[in-house]
Amino acid sequence: MGERIGIITINYNTEDHLEKLINCLVEQNYKDWKLIIVNNSPDNIEIDKVISKFKDERILLTGTNQNLGYSKGNNLGFEYAFDEGLIDNNDLILFTNEDIVIEDREFLNKALNNMEYYECSFLGPKIINNDGSYMFPHMKKAGYLKCLLHMGNNGKVDKLFGINRRLKGVREPLEVFLLNGACFFCRVSDFIRVGMFDTNTFIYYEEELIFRKASSEGIKVIYDPGIEVLHEHSASVKKSFSLLNKKKFVYDAELYFLTKILNINNFLKLIFRLERFIEFLLLRVLIFFKASSNSDE
Repeated sequence: MGERIGIITINYNTEDHLEKLINCLVEQNYKDWKLIIVNNSPDNIEIDKVISKFKDERILLTGTNQNLGYSKGNNLGFEYAFDEGLIDNNDLILFTNEDIVIEDREFLNKALNNMEYYECSFLGPKIINNDGSYMFPHMKKAGYLKCLLHMGNNGKVDKLFGINRRLKGVREPLEVFLLNGACFFCRVSDFIRVGMFDTNTFIYYEEELIFRKASSEGIKVIYDPGIEVLHEHSASVKKSFSLLNKKKFVYDAELYFLTKILNINNFLKLIFRLERFIEFLLLRVLIFFKASSNSDE
């Protein structure tokens, strides 16, 4: 091995999680990495405090101090690392949420070894949420029905229908269609080859879009349950956005996916819009009654 690892993460008012992540990286036995933090927060005041605690030249900061979302933010971090010569085509990238916790000090070593052994371009670990559930990879591409029923962006629906449930018992590395965007490795050359992240979405469906491009290029994607991380599930989203805004992000991403990627006809588009209109209406009613109930207490 001799690859450098560029680690990209996005901060949006989640400095407490970011400090935990940096602690995990500093403790890794593999040392040839650079952490590029893309600050989507309005200023650098809090993030500078976190970085200054470590006094580690491998920790770098970039960003526009605007909330660019997942795709634009990660692309910006990648471009910074590549343009500054921190990584080149022969190296690796780890995209990780700031609320990921890595307890295994051999995590980076194991991932590097396994990517070489399985000759893959993308590799993702087992991701365990703080409630003990898993963030599974996907075996198949998403379709219209999956968007209509929210299977893929709604953990409860996934559980109800048993989406990818069989992957819970997988013990050996497995070739899959899609890795969860919360934490995965990829080769720099192949990330460029697939055109990086599609910036037409904000925080949802990025995985579906990039791994569709990887699939069309015949690029090998491996889920490796032998290495694992913990995930304080959706911590940044829950902390930063209301439920209504989160649903709006999902809607925008799904509408883009359905109309621009799947090219659905007008009738199916009408059904989708109607279903989502009803959902938003019911959600607003629930929010109103909850607010009224809290004010009466």
